[in-house]
Amino acid sequence: MSNSIKEYIASDNPLSDEASEFLMKYQEEDTLVDFKLSFDNEEREWLEITKDILAYSNTFGGYLIFGVKDGTFDKVGLVDDALIIVRDANNIIQKVNRFIEPHIQLIRCKQIQEDNKDFVVVFIPPALDKTHIIIKDASFTFPSGKDKTVLKNGTTYVRRSAGNHLMDARDLDDIINRRISYFNNSLLDKIARVVEAPQNSEVFIVSEDQTNGEHNKFIVEAAPDAIPVKGMSFTVSPETIDQEIMGWIAMNEREHEALPTAAITWKWYKERSSTNLSTEQKLNTAKFSLLTGVPAFYWLQGCDAASIKKMLLDALTLHPNISSIGDIVSTAAFLGNKFHKSLIGKLGEYTNRIAPAKRNIPGSGPKVLFRADKIQPKGSFLKRAPKQENLEDELNNIAKSAEQNKNLEPPLQNRWRAQALDCHLYAQDNQYILRKK
Repeated sequence: MSNSIKEYIASDNPLSDEASEFLMKYQEEDTLVDFKLSFDNEEREWLEITKDILAYSNTFGGYLIFGVKDGTFDKVGLVDDALIIVRDANNIIQKVNRFIEPHIQLIRCKQIQEDNKDFVVVFIPPALDKTHIIIKDASFTFPSGKDKTVLKNGTTYVRRSAGNHLMDARDLDDIINRRISYFNNSLLDKIARVVEAPQNSEVFIVSEDQTNGEHNKFIVEAAPDAIPVKGMSFTVSPETIDQEIMGWIAMNEREHEALPTAAITWKWYKERSSTNLSTEQKLNTAKFSLLTGVPAFYWLQGCDAASIKKMLLDALTLHPNISSIGDIVSTAAFLGNKFHKSLIGKLGEYTNRIAPAKRNIPGSGPKVLFRADKIQPKGSFLKRAPKQENLEDELNNIAKSAEQNKNLEPPLQNRWRAQALDCHLYAQDNQYILRKK
């Protein structure tokens, strides 16, 4: 299966031939990709592209593809004047940095030829350790003589769905959480490299000195309780569920086959109410849950449709088993018929191996696919419908029961019941496709 856009962005060569070919076939504007038909060397266009690059850099990074008509995705190509401008990365950086601080240091451009037409893909990496802010007002003048301010001093933009949006308090929280996750992942990356040292190397384990109130001192110790994962491990055991989840995310990003077991994801689900995860971390936790047969809708609360779609596509690239594929496909049904069919089309030989009932969205709604329609009988005439708190108690008891079994998972019937309860309590039916975040 093809890589996802997110994987190409995070790769060592985000403008590789494979990535470029994938992007030229991509037919959806979303958080990570935007199509532009052409480019005129006018101030109005430069201010709009500044907003685009600012938003991408402040969020997850992404691509601008010039020469393709948005909406219809017709491959028109660029005329020579536009081609010369947008393939010059240094010129773009200089134009953009007139209005923002700190300056963007790296933008890459690649010219592509297809059917004797020229296109340019501009790659904007995510600003993992900084946030770019507009430092002065910027405007252009219409032919009528009227001015329009495009950039406002002291504001900034982020990317949501298929558009640029002024950053609000929610976006600020997301940026802070991503920044924390980035620094945690950077630390874990360094730890992993130590663990991968040659066998005869002398390795010292560094951990935080708990007696130091300022948390700026570290001590050297052994780590007999390190958790091995296909050549990588936590050199010090995580102290919280959040730390453990972030550790697994970091290792999975380095080695896609490094995945938590069902016993671990059930433990996370049991402690779900005590977690404080960013949106990206929730999406990764949902991915791990789907791959291990653990309820996932709790983690998807507050996540937008575009991000969930990318997570589901990413989950498919990890070669899940047939049961997990069925859960991924069923979750996709909550994002609308078009995406559900599109994801089914990516299964290839696996299509005929999933249950026929999961290949189409039931007329009564996608909750049927997780048996959630059996939780609460339909009809307002029923006086004693189950209360949410009672259902949550039942769900919590199933999660807790995992500890009592040899494999640290609930029995199969209880796992199905937990998925149904989770879907009934936390899934948003078709509301995901209506969200505009």
